[in-house]
Amino acid sequence: MHRSEFWQVMRHCLFKLPEKIRAVFTMREMDGVPSKEVCAILSISDSKLWVMLHRARMALRECLEINWFDTPAGGTA
Repeated sequence: MHRSEFWQVMRHCLFKLPEKIRAVFTMREMDGVPSKEVCAILSISDSKLWVMLHRARMALRECLEINWFDTPAGGTA
């Protein structure tokens, strides 16, 4: 049960990200698309990809800390 609740919170956090950052994170980290392919598809440089991934990870970390880890049952508040 916690697993489905976690993914619900994760989706909520993902959709709070700006669209392009969400696309980069989802393609690279969840769908396993190689970095070069992500860059080609989205017409971004390699360095821009890494900046966007970093921003996504930091925002997701903060959102998950608030909405998952800081809640009594490990779920939405």
